[in-house]
This record gives sequence, C-alpha cells and structure tokens, in this order.
Amino acid sequence: MLDFTGERFIPTESGEIRYEHMHRYCWAQSLCAGRDVLDIACGEGYGSALLAQVARSVVGVDISQEAVDHAARNYERLTHLRFAQGSATAIPVEDSSIDVVVSFETLEHLDEQEEMLAEIRRVLKPDGLLVISSPNKKVYSDDRNYVNEFHVKELYFDELDALLGRHFGATRYFGQRFLTASALLPLERASTRYEALLLGDAGASAETLLSHENMYFVAVCAASAHLLPVISPNLFVEPGTDLYTEQQGVMRWASGLDAEHRQLQQQHLALQAEFDQRTAWALELDARRQQLEAESLEERQRLHSELGEAKRTLQSTQQKLQQAEAVAAQARAGMAEANAGMAEARQALATMTNSRSWRLLAPVRWLARRLA
Repeated sequence: MLDFTGERFIPTESGEIRYEHMHRYCWAQSLCAGRDVLDIACGEGYGSALLAQVARSVVGVDISQEAVDHAARNYERLTHLRFAQGSATAIPVEDSSIDVVVSFETLEHLDEQEEMLAEIRRVLKPDGLLVISSPNKKVYSDDRNYVNEFHVKELYFDELDALLGRHFGATRYFGQRFLTASALLPLERASTRYEALLLGDAGASAETLLSHENMYFVAVCAASAHLLPVISPNLFVEPGTDLYTEQQGVMRWASGLDAEHRQLQQQHLALQAEFDQRTAWALELDARRQQLEAESLEERQRLHSELGEAKRTLQSTQQKLQQAEAVAAQARAGMAEANAGMAEARQALATMTNSRSWRLLAPVRWLARRLA
C-alpha cells in the first residue's frame, strides 16, 4: 500500500478528502460508460478502477513508477484496465485514441498547464470529452489563508475558464463543495433519485443551490457545444461513512475536552492560590530571616564591642595589678628593712639594758621621772 503523503489520495483515507475524490470519479462514470478512457495522474489507481467498472477500456497514467507498479499489482483483476508511466505533458498514448480524458486535481500541480491541455487535445478523439477539476484558489487558499505545498499554480475561475477556452470550444462547469443537508429517506427500500429542496425567502422550491463559494471547479469540455452531454447535479453518499456522525463525535470529544479544560482550570486556580499563599509565607519567612540576620549582626557587633572593651579593661587591670605588685614588692622590701632595723634596735636596747652602767644609773633614772 502506498503511503499517504498529502500529494496523492489513497483509498484508505477517510473523511472529507475521501468524499471529494470518490465523488468526482463516481460522478464521471456516467460519462465514461462503454468508452475508451484515460485517467491522467491516476496515482494509486483507485479512480481508474472505478471508471473501469463501466468503461470499455481504461489506461491510467502517472509520473511515478512506484505508483504505476502498485496500481498494476493491486488492480490486475481488471483485464481492460492498464497502467503506464508518463507525465501530463508527455502522455504515452496515441493521437486521437481516447473518448474521455479524466484529470482530477492534476492541473494545479503543474506550471506547464498549456502544454498539458495541448497534450490532452492530442490524445482525444475529435468528439472526445475532457472531465477536469481544479481547486478554486479564492476559496481553497485565499479565504482559508492556506498554502498547499504540493500545488504549483492554482487558478481563479476566470483563469481556468480562459485556459480551457484556448483549447476547447465548449465547457460546462460544476462546483463541488460540502453542504449541510437533512435527508428524508425511505425505510423499506432505496430509491434511485433524490429531490432537491431549496429554502429561500419565498419558501421552499424544487431546485438546487446556486453556490459561489465552491471549493473545486469541475469542468466538462468538448470541441463544440453539441458534443457536451446533459449532466444532472449529483449528490454523493457512502454507506458506513457518515461525516455528520463523525462531526458529532468530534463535538462530543471537544465538549469533553472543554469540561476537562474547565476542571483543569479550576485546579490551576486552586494551585495558583496555594502557590500564592506559600509564596507569601516564604516571603514572610525570608523577611524574618533577614530581620534575625540583621539583629544577629547587630548583636555580634555589640558583643564584639563589649569584648574589645573588656579586653582593654583587662589589659588596664593587668597593668595596674603589675604596678600594685611592684609597689607591694617595694613595701615588702621596706618592711623587711624596717624589721631588720627594729631587730637591731631591740638588740642594742637589750645590750644596753643588760649593761652594768645601765643598772648603776637606775636610781638616777627613777629620780628623774619623779622630778619630772
């Protein structure tokens, strides 16, 4: 199976892109019934296989050899369908050999659009038809501000009309787009037709919508107007693929996401409040820490000052103590000297009082005290 790269559609894809591509090929079947058909830029080959359900023969041509090889293997059961490698500007098909050329979503991938149309005219029979589609640049790109990296040259309607007019004498245009519609369908058996009802200001009328906002232009071209077939407007539905149901599922999913978003938003607000509370608490703690650090610094400075003062007081006291010790030492030395003098005096006194002359003079000393 080829991988989906966004450049070519593969039938395993679903959704809007599947509706667009499948609808075009199924719609073209009515123009290809019993005819020799060329599907240019056939890609995976699914469209060529759909056309081969009604055509006499179909050749699918693609520039990618990988795509051609895949298509040949995948659809080999269809004996009147073959695939060949080639480009839209050099189609490997003989002149005037094709009744209907189908070219869906090819034109915008080429810059050589004139060469492509000339080559298609070459391979078509004089009464042959070209069924071609092209994205409406205004709606597809401009209005959506969208850029498709695989598109080389998109066209506005007047550019497409001028290009086709230079190679074909008559063209009938259709617009392809998705519509919102309500379907009333029989329950007992399927019908072969739908009736279109258009609700306008004057009420409902049996007519189709005239739309100017088509995503794609689909053109049927011929050499002259009398060769253009009568083609009815067409509605495409694929059983088992209901885009409305898918959209409802997406809306339910989105609704669930919205509820989850609101819940997460509430949790976020609660966490934000808790964060703010804890931030305020942390700021308060930090302010208290700074205050304590400032107080601690002030206390350390005060203690340092007091310690310095104590050291100075101690040094002064030590100096005074040393001085006092020196004075005490001198005093002790003086007392020792005085004691020595007193001892000598006592010794002299004792010597004197013990002398004979002292004793002989005792009456004289007594008389002197009496007379005094």
